[in-house]
Amino acid sequence: MTMRTLRCLSTLLALLAGAPVGAEAQETAMAPVWKITDADSTVYLAGSVHLLREKDFPLPAVFDRIYAGADELVFEIDMAGMQDPDNARELVALGSLPEGETLADKLSAATMQQLHAYLEKHDMPRGLFDRFTPGMAYLTLGSIEAMRGGAKPQLGLEMIYYGKSVADGKPSRGLETAAYQISLFDEFEAVLIEQLLVEALEKVEDSAEIFDAIVAAWRSGDAEALGELILEQTDSHPRLREVLLTDRNRNWIPEIEKHLATDRDVLFLVGAGHLVGENSVVDLLRKKGYEVTQLGDDE
Repeated sequence: MTMRTLRCLSTLLALLAGAPVGAEAQETAMAPVWKITDADSTVYLAGSVHLLREKDFPLPAVFDRIYAGADELVFEIDMAGMQDPDNARELVALGSLPEGETLADKLSAATMQQLHAYLEKHDMPRGLFDRFTPGMAYLTLGSIEAMRGGAKPQLGLEMIYYGKSVADGKPSRGLETAAYQISLFDEFEAVLIEQLLVEALEKVEDSAEIFDAIVAAWRSGDAEALGELILEQTDSHPRLREVLLTDRNRNWIPEIEKHLATDRDVLFLVGAGHLVGENSVVDLLRKKGYEVTQLGDDE
């Protein structure tokens, strides 16, 4: 459960609306990858979907090519730290309510009724979320839905390329900690978290179609469509977009610039939602005067 909830924060902004399509569908020439090159180094910005399904394979070929040329990998979260049991225990504590409190103390009776109905419908224990904070309940719900549709963290790009980097002896690090990502939900008022949870419960029947659409847009490198889908899902909650996307994108720009100043080629692998649309990482870098080029799958 812990691994699922960690992945879900980023997946929240990379799993959004449209029409069904599988990995076998026709693809366009573009890829969800951008690059910045100076005199002696290249930084690759690769968009990830954090949980994938068997049918979403094979991955676009460009990912293996840019991985092969990278001297170092940078993920949203330090993947090595994710393997530490002490970190897992810390995250459980961060996502749990104080002793003596339950989720029913934080949410309305109507919302709890919806949540219990969802759990019972899918043969899960009625008290599964009782010890969770509202934010953790929201994250876990999204992750459960993705996994009910066949998506698995071990099939996500981070796990795949972290495994490759360990086998190949390539260094990697993270831009953030998982604890920081979970703590972002402390920025929101309780009423917003409950509203998000209710909206998620109301949309569960559409989750498979939603997942198919985002994977289709991601595979084809359709930055415009992907950006529009993300905006559509966050437009009514500007604070959500600000905290989970825009602020973090701005925080990452100095890290990218730091790597450009070296003579090493570096691959940044982050949620695709961070690389498309207004105030995305790509947009912010272009506004600073950098030439950021989207790659085709054959480049």
